Amino acid sequence: MTAFAAIVVEVMAMTSVTFDQKRADALVHDIGQAILADANYVERDWSGIALVVEVGQRKRMYGYVYDAEGEWEAETPDDFDVIDHARALADVMAQGGSRWQRCLVQISRPGPKIDIRFDFDDSAEWVVTPGNSAEMAEKLRP
Repeated sequence: MTAFAAIVVEVMAMTSVTFDQKRADALVHDIGQAILADANYVERDWSGIALVVEVGQRKRMYGYVYDAEGEWEAETPDDFDVIDHARALADVMAQGGSRWQRCLVQISRPGPKIDIRFDFDDSAEWVVTPGNSAEMAEKLRP
């Protein structure tokens, strides 16, 4: 089991919201562990991972893995546990107010360090399409 050097959770657009912080922290850890333990990442020499997880009407994920030279490749976990953990996190956080639609998970080495940001407005800011893949690889880079 990998321990994270730091966990940073940036909750955008939430002020004085009450939810089970301990459960949310555990789910953030579970998300990170599921990503790091996935076969698509475990044997790679990566320096960063960016993953967008949607848990609104559509359940899906898309993302990139980055090497030390700055090159990137489109990659997502094979295991859908990440989506399950993210959905559970959205449920826990929704107890305090509005529900986020997608999150951006960025993991970087050394560490590893995980940073998670949330989209409550269902904006297109983190949506990857065939036409913007290279642009998004840079925009989402940890």
